Amino acid sequence: MKKIAALVTGATYLITAVSIFAQGAPITSITVTKPPFGFGDIGQFITNALFLAFVIGIIVVLLMLVWGAVQWITSGGEKEAVASARGRITNALIGLVVLAVSYALFHIASQFTGFTQVGTGGFTLPIPGPGSSVPPFPPPPGGCPPIAPFNPATGLCTP
Repeated sequence: MKKIAALVTGATYLITAVSIFAQGAPITSITVTKPPFGFGDIGQFITNALFLAFVIGIIVVLLMLVWGAVQWITSGGEKEAVASARGRITNALIGLVVLAVSYALFHIASQFTGFTQVGTGGFTLPIPGPGSSVPPFPPPPGGCPPIAPFNPATGLCTP
């Protein structure tokens, strides 16, 4: 019974007409609008995520420094408690150095990868396109013939 039902379903699918949506009018342009909320591009997301990570890191470092100081003050001169407080403060300062080095490395890496910091607007990745300093398409290897110069907007040799 299951085989007959499968056969009838398959035959019905093959016999009936299937709508094809590619037969409409050709699309001449596509308009992309920014979303009403959230991130408009990946650069804003990266900027906000890194800012949040650095702020959380700094807050944790400050809390660890305060905790170590309070632990040192309330140690009452006990060697183990003072050593524990000293270790906590040392680890917090190491964390602060790690945060500073990671921030510097991110800025160095951003210069090599083409990210640039634009005020508070975030990091933007240069995207090839009209009006950009980055050519959208590289010229073909061997160049274009003299009668058809290279068009960087299309990436083609056009007469």
